Amino acid sequence: MLQRLYDKVIALSESPKALPTLAAVSFAESSFFPIPPDVVLVPMALAQPHKARLYALVCTISSVLGGMLGYAIGAFLYDTVGHWLISAYGYGEGIDAFRAAYAKWGAWIILIKGMKPIHYAIVTIASGFAGYNFFM
Repeated sequence: MLQRLYDKVIALSESPKALPTLAAVSFAESSFFPIPPDVVLVPMALAQPHKARLYALVCTISSVLGGMLGYAIGAFLYDTVGHWLISAYGYGEGIDAFRAAYAKWGAWIILIKGMKPIHYAIVTIASGFAGYNFFM
């Protein structure tokens, strides 16, 4: 099964749809999608090493834009979409405690998130929900 997925991603890296697909996966992962862009990014970079920096740039920009959407979901749509997404990831029960911790340790939570298996969409939605400074 993984070999078929790998083969599809390698074929994708050679198609005109490579960058838009990578951008879409990266954008979605930052705001609502549970699968990180690494599953697309790494095979594409291995298949086309001369394009690895371009892929990383597209992934980064798309991730930031997706993070902005995640923040907006938390800030403006938490009662509907945000709560449903947080609950779907299994974090619905602890969101109030997370919000309180965010008020005190927000920057550290964001930094530590990069080293822990907390889904990025959870952090972006929770940041908006907690009213954390957008520019921080």
